[in-house]
Amino acid sequence: MNMRAGKLSAAELDNIMTVVANPRQFKVPYWFLNRKKDYKDGKFSQVVSNQLDMKLRDDLERLKKIRNHRV
Repeated sequence: MNMRAGKLSAAELDNIMTVVANPRQFKVPYWFLNRKKDYKDGKFSQVVSNQLDMKLRDDLERLKKIRNHRV
């Protein structure tokens, strides 16, 4: 695709949102995902929007608890 985001049809936009929500179902490689080896469950995942903020906050709290964070 080489179209601007505002020019996409509703079907194309839904298709893109489906791929972003479930990247492993569309055979996206592990190295392409933004959450590698989650600390709690050990899985690779694609984290978006407010989930990303929540995961970052959880990671920082965990690092503060074990006194391994950098200021």
